Amino acid sequence: MNFLQLTTPRRIAQALALSASLLLAGPAPATILTFDQARTSGTVVPTFGGATVPLDYGDAVRGAAMTVPGGQFLYGEAGEGYTPNVDVEMTSGAASPVGAGVSLWETGYGDLDNVLIANNFSDFLALRLVADPGYRVGLFGFDLAGWPNTDYLIDAVRLFGPAGTLLFSLLDVAIEGDFAGPRRTSFDFAEGLFATELLLQIDFGNLAGGRHDNIGLDNLRFGQTNPLPPTSPDPDPQQVSEPGTLALLGATLLAGPLLRRRPRRLSAAAPRSR
Repeated sequence: MNFLQLTTPRRIAQALALSASLLLAGPAPATILTFDQARTSGTVVPTFGGATVPLDYGDAVRGAAMTVPGGQFLYGEAGEGYTPNVDVEMTSGAASPVGAGVSLWETGYGDLDNVLIANNFSDFLALRLVADPGYRVGLFGFDLAGWPNTDYLIDAVRLFGPAGTLLFSLLDVAIEGDFAGPRRTSFDFAEGLFATELLLQIDFGNLAGGRHDNIGLDNLRFGQTNPLPPTSPDPDPQQVSEPGTLALLGATLLAGPLLRRRPRRLSAAAPRSR
């Protein structure tokens, strides 16, 4: 919806009601996935190389330490609170009936510790964030880095909303990892990209299949909105702002979150896969 193209009084009033609810929603709580725990033989243990990702990691996070079957999962946050109304799904192109096609690894991905990786011959790594009814989930940022301490160029990073709506796309993405320059590639979506459901896809299909696990993801920061109050289905068309006020408000909303990325350098060297 383009707020600047709403012309009828009724649509203008509806747009202003929605805009006000968004502006008054307040800071969104946020959770940071650090991937510091795995589960083996039913027991939660520190992450180790090749560990299977627990299917319940990241779901309905209510605090820094969440008691789960076999122990506790630990999470980070940046002062806003957590995400009790969001579930997380992690998968890759190597998913099968017996597994999601993703694993964990400890070190060697730039300066990141404990990362999420896709298994080899997967083409992509994906995370789906799903909010409970009445809530929205937002992505604030994440880090990527290459193994073994190596830079890469990958096809794309994309973020989709419901029904495959493309919310963000960046092609030919430089992934840091070596010791020259930044050790990681960081994405920061400022105020967040929000929808009822988000799908983050890291596309590295251009790499040889045996190197698909050389791209690691860490510090995924996501949040949720508080429930928004219902808006009137037929607001009084007389209670609307002047056109100039609407244009200013629309321009502010359309500006949206901006991506801030650090300088990156691509190394021509390619590692041998594990």
